[in-house]
Amino acid sequence: MKKSLIAMAVLAAAGAASAQSSVQLYGIADVWVGAQKIGAAKAQTVVESGGVDASRFGLKGSEDLGGGLKAIFTLEQGFNLDTGAQATAGQAFSREASVGVAGNFGTVKLGKVWTAYDDVQNASNPVFDSALTPSAGAFATTAAATGYLANPANGIKYTSPSFAGVTGIVSYALDENTAGNAEVSALAVQYANGPLAAAVAYQNQQAVGFVNSIEFTNLNASYNLGVVTLKGSYAQRDNNNGIKDKEYQLGVDYPLASNLILSAGYASSENKDKGVKQSDNSGLGLAAAYLLSKRTTAYAGVRSTKLDHVNAAIADVTTNVYAVGVKHAF
Repeated sequence: MKKSLIAMAVLAAAGAASAQSSVQLYGIADVWVGAQKIGAAKAQTVVESGGVDASRFGLKGSEDLGGGLKAIFTLEQGFNLDTGAQATAGQAFSREASVGVAGNFGTVKLGKVWTAYDDVQNASNPVFDSALTPSAGAFATTAAATGYLANPANGIKYTSPSFAGVTGIVSYALDENTAGNAEVSALAVQYANGPLAAAVAYQNQQAVGFVNSIEFTNLNASYNLGVVTLKGSYAQRDNNNGIKDKEYQLGVDYPLASNLILSAGYASSENKDKGVKQSDNSGLGLAAAYLLSKRTTAYAGVRSTKLDHVNAAIADVTTNVYAVGVKHAF
């Protein structure tokens, strides 16, 4: 009889735990149509994915383990809505693939995760942190072509609870001494309380087989004045081979109505090699976003960026982008 009662109690507990488990399918479908002209090349009329947010779908879930502890997982894949192709060829979950635990102590994740730096670096970007944001064409600190790694493999990440609006994040990715991997360490602190939001972040990375390491630093803040929200950021990239970038960005969000926002921004970046200036980047962006519903947004805008080389033998490059798009979250 006692054994039967014990078995029933175990089954009841298992049923209760199962009832507190959840799995969610989610995603973003974002596409825009417009024109872009890069340098002397002929202007193109294009349909492109991810005007405001990268298109993606994913699964995330949690299970209550008791005592305030939860098991969590995220599997997220990026894709190009204009072609249907994977955002990163050969990766089933190019954006995130992680499992972890969460509780009163914070959250710990293992797997392919976003770095602490990437969590906060774009928090104060104007023009909706979109393809029309001026830094999208002017900053070296956000471009994969300059070595920046946003979500490396083999990661370990900890996010603290919020203490009076302050949250800390630490991440570390192992290179496993394997070609194609990198050792990436990052930390960030962000503050959000009332009208003020601010963040500071640092990232150091070194790829296997490379002598040089790259350091990234970012400071950003925004302040809601009620009538408008002011935004600003400063970023820096230091490659220990002597290449250095210093970048800043300013912007403003102006609500024209409860569901209509106008945003504008300016960005500037300076590149030096061993103390000698090589180029200046600058950019302007302007866009409007109209909320059709809680999950669907229409947007339109323009971005113009210029790469100005000190060396007259290297042609300057101006890029102009005009876009009208729609983003739907599900």
